[in-house]
Amino acid sequence: MRLKLFIYIFLFISIGLVNNLQAQDTEGPDSTEVFEDPEEDEEEAAEYDSVVVSSSEKYWDFIRPRNFMFDTAYAPAHLFYDSWDTITINPYKHDLKTMEDTIRLVLADFDDCSFHPPAIGDVTSNFGFRNWGRRQKFHFGSDIRMEVGDPVYAAFEGVVRIAKRSSDYGYVVLIRHNNGLETLYAHFSQLLAYPGQPVKGGNIIGLAGSTGRSTGPHLHFEVRFQGEKIDPATIIHFPTGSLLNDTFQVDKGCFKHLYDVQAAKLRAKSIKTPKYIKAHKGDTLNKIANRYGVSVKKLSKLNGMKAKTKIKKGRRVRLR
Repeated sequence: MRLKLFIYIFLFISIGLVNNLQAQDTEGPDSTEVFEDPEEDEEEAAEYDSVVVSSSEKYWDFIRPRNFMFDTAYAPAHLFYDSWDTITINPYKHDLKTMEDTIRLVLADFDDCSFHPPAIGDVTSNFGFRNWGRRQKFHFGSDIRMEVGDPVYAAFEGVVRIAKRSSDYGYVVLIRHNNGLETLYAHFSQLLAYPGQPVKGGNIIGLAGSTGRSTGPHLHFEVRFQGEKIDPATIIHFPTGSLLNDTFQVDKGCFKHLYDVQAAKLRAKSIKTPKYIKAHKGDTLNKIANRYGVSVKKLSKLNGMKAKTKIKKGRRVRLR
């Protein structure tokens, strides 16, 4: 009798265990418990090791390799530069309009100076003076018409020195190249580069836009040597997207425009700004600031109004 009872209990327990296992096997994808191989997780994570995704980190952390550190010993063009600044666009402060030397730079060869046009599009504004309201302002680069989202390319091989947002340039990238030049690219809608990133001519560094002081989507492109701007059209033939020559000679003639800029600033200072003016129809503080060459921030403070507020025709506006 005891033997039969023991057998019944054993069968009852066995049937219960089998049913429980079957129930676990039939659980669907909504099961709250998921058992995974930790080694497979580590292998998958290794494939995306170079991407850091976090809403609290700066934009370049999405593309910058994890724990990236740039050794300034690897900064290019040591012959011409003795510092590596990732914040200040022109930290050098050289007066090159009086330089005595003549420097020959190699722009293209088979090793590390391959060239690619920075953008594909028509040049809408050249290097030089242009009208800005009722006054002239010097434009230190070439503007290339683009659509928002169009790719912008590194012109030569080098290393990204600056990638950030500024009030004037908007999203801006500055690259120091192996050949000794620095190039600046402004008004991006999105940056695809980070400080310390090595690039080759033709690498995409951002998407075109209209950020900063911009009146529409375009690329503002500058060429610099030791911080001072050079007319890009003396180096690049924009209609064909090619170099004018494989070498470029840097001398004081490249910077003679700085005398004109200096003279224009002195003339502007000598013209006394009126204390009050009467607003025109459709005026805003932005328009008045451009017309008289004064600060919008200062006008806002003096007149107690916002920059884009429409001003009634004939109203007195204080300038200083």
